[in-house]
Amino acid sequence: MIREQILLLIETPIYLVLILGEMLISSIQNTKSYSTKDTAINLLCTGLNFGLDILMRGVTLGALVFAFQFAPIQIENQILYWGFLFLGQDFLYYLLHVVDHYTRFFWAVHVTHHSSEKFNFTVAIRSSVFQPLYRFVYYMPLAFLGFQPLDILFMYALCQTYGFFVHTEKINKMGFLEWFMVTPSHHRVHHAKNPIYLDKNMGMVLIIWDRIFGTFQAETEKPEFGLTTPLRTGSPEEVIFGEWKKLIQDLNRPVSFQTKIRYLLNPPGWCPDGSTLTSEQIRKKLRIMQEKE
Repeated sequence: MIREQILLLIETPIYLVLILGEMLISSIQNTKSYSTKDTAINLLCTGLNFGLDILMRGVTLGALVFAFQFAPIQIENQILYWGFLFLGQDFLYYLLHVVDHYTRFFWAVHVTHHSSEKFNFTVAIRSSVFQPLYRFVYYMPLAFLGFQPLDILFMYALCQTYGFFVHTEKINKMGFLEWFMVTPSHHRVHHAKNPIYLDKNMGMVLIIWDRIFGTFQAETEKPEFGLTTPLRTGSPEEVIFGEWKKLIQDLNRPVSFQTKIRYLLNPPGWCPDGSTLTSEQIRKKLRIMQEKE
């Protein structure tokens, strides 16, 4: 807990300096990377997420402590301990992120983070408000493998800190780092709505998981940020609850129980009549159109 507080004290002024610097550069270059409304919503989302995270801290620690008591082994060597904890945490975040993108129920939570049509440092704190309600489940295996609960929470916070720095258009490709680290170029792809970029580059710190599991995409064309179906008003209510309302509307349709389950668990965009498309279907449709040209 103390380590997380120290990390917060260190990173907060760094975040402020970078945000103000990026705002200044945007103003000088007239790139319109920021808007008052968008930035205000970003701050609101991080505030709500942080508050819920605090409320869930007891549940999170309790779940990790419960799993830790069944740990069959503990790594004594500190270098190996922290190295494997980092790799395990980063991989499990990748897994969480994939589920958030490919399961509509969880996409309804995560879509908040992708709803901005801007891409700047404050978008990093446009947090998925309700994610603290279930995020801890993904990290219970680390506790079961012998990693201390407080160490798991600290490593998560540390990796999230790195994630802040990749939310920018001001940094170009970074040479050899592109091969194994998530870079701003990789994360611009992740936030873009270009068909070839949808649901790609899920990693937080390491891009190796995307390369291994086939979700990697290099930045090859100018990214267009936001959702494939733009927000109507961009109000805080729509940003946080808009996808939930759409999901409830679909669940209230006169369809079978099995179809309702598919609405919940299939990728975003899925529907039985094909009137809306998943990211893979969008790419397939684009390929067919290109082949006909």
